[in-house]
Amino acid sequence: MLAFDSCPLLENTLEKLINKTEKNWGYLQINKRVDFYGINILGKTENILKFKSNESTHSYRLFWYKRPEPSVFVQSKTIKTYNPSTRTYDKSKSYQVCFKQEANSIESSINQRFADLVKQKIIQTYDSRNAPAIAIVRQ
Repeated sequence: MLAFDSCPLLENTLEKLINKTEKNWGYLQINKRVDFYGINILGKTENILKFKSNESTHSYRLFWYKRPEPSVFVQSKTIKTYNPSTRTYDKSKSYQVCFKQEANSIESSINQRFADLVKQKIIQTYDSRNAPAIAIVRQ
């Protein structure tokens, strides 16, 4: 597995990607496209990673080069529990941040690290008292 403390530029690039910040320096550059942000290698036009998100619905998806299925994505669940004293249903939300275990260990490490960043991003939108359950799931 890739140790991210030994790759500070990659870590920085992934953080900029999840924060939707363009980066036009270094070997890994982030460019905004019409409906996603992409990481490409300096001098290349093809994106090696594509990132699509909608913060209001906590929808985050990371795609590897020309793959139609996301390698990192979020599944949300709403759980209803009946409260007999008030005769209403209480709703609570939970999230699963899923990442794919790839044959390439570097891709798997990047997927796992990006899943961690997605989890942190979702947690930031809630205060500590209302934070939903968030699990990271390897697929």
